[in-house]
Amino acid sequence: MMIVGSYASGTEQRFEFLNPEACQAFMKMIYAARDAGVWIIPVSGFRSVQQQEKLFQNQIKRHGSAKEAAKISAPPGHSEHHTGFAIDLTDGKSPKQDITFAFENTDAYRWLTRYAKEFGFEMSFPSNNGQGVSFEPWHWRYVGSQDAAAIFANARNKS
Repeated sequence: MMIVGSYASGTEQRFEFLNPEACQAFMKMIYAARDAGVWIIPVSGFRSVQQQEKLFQNQIKRHGSAKEAAKISAPPGHSEHHTGFAIDLTDGKSPKQDITFAFENTDAYRWLTRYAKEFGFEMSFPSNNGQGVSFEPWHWRYVGSQDAAAIFANARNKS
């Protein structure tokens, strides 16, 4: 895995990682966006099963059951983030909209929906997706190579 950037600051700061191939494409994409005046920030890249377990348990606490939590967050072992080819994004010019539906109303989201495909990225969970996963405008996956596309083939066939 390679570092694609950092998220947050101070004691909350963490570094985000992607597969090297996805990292290269991501870096090209964010610099193209910056040339257009758009600031795309990585919020969450690669996650271990243990990290996903913590996130999932927090969702269970918030939503009351594993079934309800699974509508919001993938159970450990089932997250696209485990692949190193998925990343959650936000708009650096729109604070407080990280991992919210408000991201859909940002310049970063509009730019991504128009240009991300040129860099091998697609939104994983658009509205009414065939996987039955909640709409996640912030969640994008790299499918710009045969290897990456093969990882998501089943999911893409359901979209």
